[in-house]
Amino acid sequence: MTYDENTVTALLDAGAVLPPGSTARENADGLTLRAYTHPALDGRRVVRLVPDTLGEAEDLALEFLGLAREPGSPVVGQVRRETLGFPAWPLVHDPANGHHALALVKDVERLARQAKSRPGTAKEGFEALGERLGRAVPHFLPTFYEQAARVFLEHENTTYAAAFFGRAREAERVHALAVDEERRRAVFLEFAFAGALTVKALKEYVKDLAARLEPAVAWAQFRQLTVERCAAGMPPYASLPQDARGLIRAAGLDRVTEECGLLADLIASPAAVRAPRSFWTAYRAVLPVLAERVPETRTRLLEIMPAGLGRDVADDGFWLALLAETGAERLLTEPSEAAAHGVDPADWLGRWASFRKHGGSYSPRSPETLALVGRMTPGLVAAGRPVALFAGGRHAGADLDLLDLCLTEGIALTVPDSGERMFLPLAGWLTDTREGARDLAAVAADPRLRRLLHTALGPVGGHTRATEMLRAVAGHPVLSEVLREWLDEAADAFTDAVGLPGAAEALSRLHAFRAVAPEVSPEAVARIAAHPAAPLLARTLRAGILDELGWPALEEALAVLDAQPRAQGPGHRHTDSIAVYEAWPALIVARGHRALVVGPREVLLDHELRLPHDPDRRQQPRFRYADGELLVMWRQGSKQYGYWSSRPADVFELGGEQLPSWWNPNETVVPSLPLPDGGRASGGKALHAGDTVLPPARSLLGDGSTLWRRGRDGLRTVWLEYDPATGTHGRASLPALLRAGIREDAELLPERCEVLPLRPGLEDSPFGTDGTVLGHWVRTEGEGDARLRTAGTPDGRTVSVPATAGRPGGVPVGALRLPGGAEPVVVERYRGIGLMTPGGDGFGPGELGRVSPQAPGGEFAAGTPFVPPLPFWHALRPRDVRGSAVLRALTDELAGEMLRSATEALAERQEALSHAGDDEQARAAVPSADRFVRRTVARVLPGLTDARLLTGVAALVRSALRVADSATAFAFPPPERPRLPRNRTEGMFADHHPAHGDDHSVYAAVSGLGPLQGWWQREMWSALRQIRSVNHVLSGRPADGTPLPDRERLGALTDGWQSEEFTVPGIGMVWPQVLGRLRALAYRAASPALTEARREPLLLLFEALTEGPLAGAGATVRRMVLGEPHDKQRRVGQVLRRAGRTVVILGCENVDTQRGRVNWLALDHDPSGAFGAVAHFTLDREARYDPAIGAEDLAALTRLVREKGAAPWSAGAPEALVAASGGGLGPAQATVLLAGQPQGIEAEGLAVIGLKPRQCEFGDALLQGLDAAARTALLGALLPGDPADLWATGPDTEAAGRVWAERLGSLVRVPEDVRRELAGLPAGRAEDVLNPSRTPWLSRTTVLRPDKDGSLVPEDPAAVPSGRDLVNAVDGLASLAYGLPHGHPLRASLPAGLAAVRRRLTDPGLILGLGVERTEKGAPTAAELRKAYGMPAAGGADAHGLTRLGEAIVLRPWYRDVETVLIRPAGLDGPDDAVFGLLAGLVGPHQGRPLHAVRTLLGEELDRAVGAGGAPGYAQDPTVSVPALVAEVAGTHGLGEDAAALYLQLLALPDPTDRNRARWTGWRPARLKKARAELAATDLVVEARRPRAGRTLFLPCGWRDLSSPALPVETWKESLYPVPPRRPAVPLLPVPELFARAWQRVRAGDPPAYEELRTRATRKRRRR
Repeated sequence: MTYDENTVTALLDAGAVLPPGSTARENADGLTLRAYTHPALDGRRVVRLVPDTLGEAEDLALEFLGLAREPGSPVVGQVRRETLGFPAWPLVHDPANGHHALALVKDVERLARQAKSRPGTAKEGFEALGERLGRAVPHFLPTFYEQAARVFLEHENTTYAAAFFGRAREAERVHALAVDEERRRAVFLEFAFAGALTVKALKEYVKDLAARLEPAVAWAQFRQLTVERCAAGMPPYASLPQDARGLIRAAGLDRVTEECGLLADLIASPAAVRAPRSFWTAYRAVLPVLAERVPETRTRLLEIMPAGLGRDVADDGFWLALLAETGAERLLTEPSEAAAHGVDPADWLGRWASFRKHGGSYSPRSPETLALVGRMTPGLVAAGRPVALFAGGRHAGADLDLLDLCLTEGIALTVPDSGERMFLPLAGWLTDTREGARDLAAVAADPRLRRLLHTALGPVGGHTRATEMLRAVAGHPVLSEVLREWLDEAADAFTDAVGLPGAAEALSRLHAFRAVAPEVSPEAVARIAAHPAAPLLARTLRAGILDELGWPALEEALAVLDAQPRAQGPGHRHTDSIAVYEAWPALIVARGHRALVVGPREVLLDHELRLPHDPDRRQQPRFRYADGELLVMWRQGSKQYGYWSSRPADVFELGGEQLPSWWNPNETVVPSLPLPDGGRASGGKALHAGDTVLPPARSLLGDGSTLWRRGRDGLRTVWLEYDPATGTHGRASLPALLRAGIREDAELLPERCEVLPLRPGLEDSPFGTDGTVLGHWVRTEGEGDARLRTAGTPDGRTVSVPATAGRPGGVPVGALRLPGGAEPVVVERYRGIGLMTPGGDGFGPGELGRVSPQAPGGEFAAGTPFVPPLPFWHALRPRDVRGSAVLRALTDELAGEMLRSATEALAERQEALSHAGDDEQARAAVPSADRFVRRTVARVLPGLTDARLLTGVAALVRSALRVADSATAFAFPPPERPRLPRNRTEGMFADHHPAHGDDHSVYAAVSGLGPLQGWWQREMWSALRQIRSVNHVLSGRPADGTPLPDRERLGALTDGWQSEEFTVPGIGMVWPQVLGRLRALAYRAASPALTEARREPLLLLFEALTEGPLAGAGATVRRMVLGEPHDKQRRVGQVLRRAGRTVVILGCENVDTQRGRVNWLALDHDPSGAFGAVAHFTLDREARYDPAIGAEDLAALTRLVREKGAAPWSAGAPEALVAASGGGLGPAQATVLLAGQPQGIEAEGLAVIGLKPRQCEFGDALLQGLDAAARTALLGALLPGDPADLWATGPDTEAAGRVWAERLGSLVRVPEDVRRELAGLPAGRAEDVLNPSRTPWLSRTTVLRPDKDGSLVPEDPAAVPSGRDLVNAVDGLASLAYGLPHGHPLRASLPAGLAAVRRRLTDPGLILGLGVERTEKGAPTAAELRKAYGMPAAGGADAHGLTRLGEAIVLRPWYRDVETVLIRPAGLDGPDDAVFGLLAGLVGPHQGRPLHAVRTLLGEELDRAVGAGGAPGYAQDPTVSVPALVAEVAGTHGLGEDAAALYLQLLALPDPTDRNRARWTGWRPARLKKARAELAATDLVVEARRPRAGRTLFLPCGWRDLSSPALPVETWKESLYPVPPRRPAVPLLPVPELFARAWQRVRAGDPPAYEELRTRATRKRRRR
C-alpha cells in the first residue's frame, strides 16, 4: 500500500507504524525487531520493537540489566524519527557513565508525575538534578534538560518547557560541548513545533548559525525553524525581521524575494494574528509586493484580526491602511473581486466589529472604519447578508456610529433576541471626541434598538460627568426624545411602586436627571410632585414588616453582650462585632470574651472565654456546640487549638478540619444537625463533647430519620444519604419534601433547597411546617419573560418571583406568616434578604424591605437589633399580635396623618435646636429625631405597644418622609447657591498651576542634596501653592483660603495667640528643608547640564520664595513639630498670630494612637528671632535653616537665567576642582558636582559635560557617599559671590576648595580610579572604617536608658552599629585588602580601621541585634536558646525585661510572648566561642550575616589580609607575589611562565576576568593573548562562552552560575573561600597564601575535576 506525502505526514505525526519502505522522508525511521536473552529466563526471549536510531541505546540499557541481544535486527516498519534523548544519548555516547543516567531515570519519572499537579516543585527538582549533573557529567545536561522540557510539554506547560530547552542550549555554551548539528537542528524543530521555543533561544540560535554554517544554509535553517515555530502557535517575535535581514544579507540573496517567501509562510500560520506591531511595520513595504506576486495573500490578510497590533483606534487605522496598500480592501469594496476570491464582506465586517471590542462590550469610534464601511455599502446592500455587529465581548454591544451608519444605508443586521442582555455605549459615545459622530436617528427609529438607547440612558446619570452629558442629551435632536420617554417611564416606576424601597430606588435613579427633567418632560415632573407618600407607607405596613417578629432569647443574649466593655482602638473594628456561629436550631453569638448559645426558647449556655491571649482581627475564636457543651477553637501560628467549655483548662491541639486563617464576619452559615442519640452531624463523622478532631462542615438535609450530604455529579448538585457514625455517604436520593417539588415542566434547584427536622420550640415557624420537617424546595418554571422561581414549604404554600434578567428576582424561600393574615414573600439575594408583597390590592409584586443577615435590621427593620441567618428564622415569633392587627387595618388617610404629625414634630425639634444655638449642653438635651417620630407614631397609633415594633414603624415613617422630600427636591430643585471663589473651596492660589511646576517636577529638581518627605505627584501643585501662601501670610496679610473647620474650638488658644478665620493650602511635598539648600540649588539652576524642562521647576520655586520673606528669613524662621492631645482636630493650614509672630501649620506629621496625641508640622516666623512657646502646644523638635544666599541674589540669579539661559560649561573646571580638593574629588565626581549634581542627567546634558551615562552614575554614587550637608556646601560654594560672574568667569572652584579643606580636609577617601577598579567588590562603605573619628558608631559610645514606654533604648542611637554596619566594615576592609596593590598609600589605613572596629566591639555596654531572631525553620530562636542554656520557657528577666544567657546572649521582649535575641560582643571569647556555633546551627547558612561579620572581625584571617605586605604591585600577579610558585607550576606542567601565571590566577582567584588580569599584570594584549593560547592548548582548562564570566578559559569542573552582583565561579574553588550566592566572593586570606593553598591542593592529588556523580550505584569520589 502506498500513501501520498500528506497522508504519510499525518500518520507519522499520529504515531502510526507504516510498512517498511513507505516513505523516504527525513523524519521517518525504521522500526527494528530486537531480541534479548538472559540466563534467568530459561531460554525465553525478550522481544522489543525499537526505532533504529534508538537501537544502540536500548541495547546498552538492557545490557545494564544483564540482557544480551541476539544477532540481527530486522526492520519491520517505519515510524516517526526520534532524536536521542535522556538516558538514551548518554548510554550511546558515554557508556562508561551510562549507568548514572539509568540510575536517575526513577528520579526523572518521579518528577514527571509531579509536573502536572505541582509544576513548581517538579521544576525545582529538575533544576537540582541538573546542578548535580553539571558538577559531574556536564555533557549529559543538554539531553537531560530536553527530557525535562518534554515532561512539561506532556502537560501543556510550554513556559517551563521553553525554560528547560533554553537551559539545554546554555549548557552547550557554558561547558563548550561538542554539538551534533543534525541532532540540534532536529530538537530545535521539535520544540519549535511544540511551541516551546523562546525568543532568547531562537536569537542565540541565529548567532550560532551565522558563526558556524554557510550563510545560505544558516538562512534556510533559520527560515524553517521560524516557520515551524509559528505553525506551532508561537507568534513572530519583535526582532524577527532584523534577524532575517542579517542572514539574508550575509547569504547575498535578494531581500525582497526571500522576505516574500518568509512572509507567505508566516502569515499562513494561525499565530500570525498575534504578531507584534513591529513585525507588521517592518514588513509593511514588502506586503504589497507579496500581494501582487501571490494574490491569495489578500484573502489571508482579511482572515487575520491582528490581536498583537494594539488596542488603540490608531492601531485599527494602521491595519485598515495596510489592507488598502496591499489591495485587500478591494475584496471588500468591489463585489466582483469579493466573489472571485470567495470573500464575504458582511462576515469580515462582523468579525472586525467583534475584534475591535477586544473582549469588552463595545468599541470606540473609528473614523477609518466608518469610511471603509461607507465604501463597502453598495456591495453589502446588494448582497443582503446580515452583519453581526453585536457579536463578541462580555455581552452583546455595538459601536453606535457604525450601527447608525449601517441602518441608515440599509445594510442588513443581526440583532440578538430580546431575552439576551444587550448594551449600547451611550456614555462612551457622548464623551468620544473623535470625528465621525452621527446623529443616531436611524438607531432611534428602529424599535428594537430604541429600547436599548432607552436602557443606556440610566448609566449616564451615574457618570462622573453626568450633568454635562445629560445637557448634551437634552439638546440632541434625537436623544432628547428618548430621554423624555425614559423620564416618563422612570416617573411611572415611582408612581407604581408598591412599597417604600421601590419608590426610593426610582427617585435615586431620577436624581441625576433633575437639572434637565423640567425642560425635557415637565409632565413627568408634575406626576412625581403630585404623587403622595402616604399610600406607600400604608401599603408597606399593611403588607407586613420584619419587626413584627422577634426572637426573645436572642435579644436577651445580645443585651448581655452589649453590657460588656467594648474593645477600643483602630485595630478592634472587627473584634467588637457580633460573631455568629451555628448550632442549629441554636445560634452561637460571641463578642470579646463572651459566647452564648441561644436556643429557640432560651439561652442554653453562657460561657466566659479562657483564651491564652486576647483575640485579634486575624485570629477570632470559633465555636461548635454538641451535647450541651461549647467547643472553643482558635488558631495560633500554623496550629489550631481548642477546649470544651466544661473543662477550659484542658487545652488540646485540634486535628481534623482546618480553621480559616482570617475571620470573616460575613461567612455563610451552614446548619449542622443534632443527632437523637447525642452528638452533632456536620457532614463528616459526628462531633461529640470531648472530641479533639474537628469534622468537616458540609451542607446537610435531614428529616428526622435520614441525613443527606451535598455532593456533585459532574456540574449537577446531588444529595447523598449519609451516615454520621462513620462519616461516609451512600446513594443519591431526595427527602420527601423535595420530591413534592418535582414537576415535569419545571427544574428543581437542589442546591437552593432546605430540609430540617422539626425541633422543640419551632412548631410555630412563620414559614410553616407539616409537623415533621421545616424548610422549602425551589424550582424554576416557565419560559422567556414568564420564567419564574417558585418555592414551596411543608405546609403546602407556594410563592413565585420573576427569574428573567433585568427584573427584580432572587431565590424565594417562602411566605412569612405574620399576625393578621399578612404573608410577605422572603427572597434570598446576594448578601441580603428581601421582603416582597405577593401582589393584589391593585398592585403587582413589589419590594417591601431588605435586610442583611448577621447585622442590625437597618432602615426597613430598625426594631430588630440583629437579623439571624435565614435557617434560624424558624425561631421568630410575633412580638405584638394586637399591634400587627393595627398595621393590617391602617388606612392611607391615617398614614397621611402620621406623616403630617411627624413632619410637625421634626419641625418642632429643629426649632428647639435653633433656640439652643451653640450651647452644647442645651443641644444635647433636645431629644433625637427618632424619639420625636416614635412619640408621634405612638400617639397616632396607640395600639402599638411593643417598643421594638414602634421603633420599626417610626423608621419607616422617616423613610416615607425622605421619599416625599426627595420627590419634592426633584420636582422643585432648590436654587443653586452662588459659587464661592476657588480660593474658598480649593485653597489659596488654586489657579496657580504653571507648566513644570507640579510637585513631581519640583521634587525631581531639588532632590539629591538630602532627604525629602511627603507626597510628590504629577498634576498636583501643592508645594508652590503652599510656599506662595506662606509668603503671603508671613508678609502680614491674612490667609485667604478655605475656612478653618470648627473654628470656635480650634481657635480657642492660650497665651494670647489668635487664629485666623481662613487657611493656607495643606502640605503635599515637604519643602521647608529646601530653605537650607537654596545656594546650592541656585547654582544647579544655572547648570548647562539641565534641560529647560528640568530647570523651570527651580526657577518657579525661586520666584515663589522671593515673593515674600521666606527666601531671606534666615534665623527668623524655624521648622518645628508641635504636639497636642488628639481629638480629631483638623488644623492643617491654620494660621496663628501673636505680637508680630506668625505660625503656620503646614500639615499633620503623625498621629500617635497609643498615647492619644497628634503632631503638626509647622513653620514659625519671629522677626526678632527669639521664638518661644506656641499656645498650648508642646515642642517636639525644631530645625533652622541658613539659606546661604540673600533674597536679592536669588532673585538676581533667577532673572539672569531667564534672560541668558544656562551658564556656559567651563571645560577646565573639573581639573581645577580636582586640584582644589587636593585630589579628594576625582574627575567624574568633580564633573558631576560642577554640573549641579541633578538626578538623572539626560543625554543632552551629558554631551555638554562630556560624560557617558555610566560615568555620570559612577561619579554621582561616589558623591552620595559624602555627607549631604558637605555636598550642599560644596555645591553652594561654586556659585560666585556675584551670581553674574558665573556667566563671566565660571564656577568658583577655589571657594569650593576652601570648603573642602574646612569640612573634609582630613577625610581619607578611596581614590576614584581605585573605586573604578574595585567596582565588582563590596567596598561601597569602606570609608566609614577608614575614618573612624568621623563615623559616629566608631567614635562614640552610649548607654541604654528606659524610654517613655519603659523599654531600654540607646541614649545616642547613632553610636550603636547596626548589623549592616558591621557587614559593610568587613566587606570594605576585605575588599580593599584584596583589591589594593601593595605599596598603595591607602593600605596603611586598613589596620587602624580594623583596630577601631575591634575596639568598639569591646565596649561592655554594647548590645546588638545581629539578625538571629528566627531559626532556619522560622521559629523564634530565643525559645531554643532557653532550652540550650537550661532555662525555663519564660522568666528570668531583670528589672528592664532583659534575660541574660551567659556573657554574650541577651533576650529582650519583642512582641506578644516572643523574645528577640541580642548579642553582647564584649562577652565573646573570640572567633571560636561556642555561641557562634550554637547560633549558626540554629539560624542556618542563609541568615545571620552580621553574626558572621562579628566572628570575622574577631578572627585572624582578616587581620593577616589587611596587614599583608609584599613587593609593590598587585598580589594577584603571581610573577610579582609568588615567582617561585610560578616557576614550579611551569616546570610541573611544561608551561611558559606567563601561561603558568595565568593558570595560577584561574586556579585560585574568584574574579580572574580578562580585564582584571590585564590590570593586575600590566601585560600588553599580545602577551596576554600568547599566554592564553598556550594555556588553552592544554587539558588544564576548557574554553567556553559563559554569561557574565568575563573570560573564556575555565577550570575543568562544575560551574556556579551566580546572580549579579556576584561573579559566576568554578565549584572547585568553594573549598578555598566562601562563595556566597548573591554577593561577590572576597577571600579573607592574603593573595599569596591563596595561590599557595590552591597549588597545594593540586599537588596533593586534588586538581580541578568534575565530581563523581553520586547515584544509588556509586560512591563519592573524584572523576579524572
